[in-house]
Amino acid sequence: MVACGVLFACSLVGCGSPPQSLPEKATTKDLVFLTREGCVNTVTMRANLDEALKTLALPNDYQFIDADTLASSDPRGGYGTPTVLHKGQDLFGMEEPPIPHPPAT
Repeated sequence: MVACGVLFACSLVGCGSPPQSLPEKATTKDLVFLTREGCVNTVTMRANLDEALKTLALPNDYQFIDADTLASSDPRGGYGTPTVLHKGQDLFGMEEPPIPHPPAT
């Protein structure tokens, strides 16, 4: 959980010395939570993300997307689930999946 919060904070405000408060540009509007029906880790990952946002004093108004509803041309459908993207980048550094991508297993 700490890693998720630290990575998220770094992606929003940059790493270095810890800020005293988050700059105004910190936002969750570019944050996407990808999942699909039956993903066993969604509940835990979403709770961890919500807690990280709460710790950072940010709203939890991120986009919640069922990856199975995305067009086949959308690379986000190729990520494993759950995945958190910030400004289109995987929070943990996974490269964007190529298109076409194999079906989820």
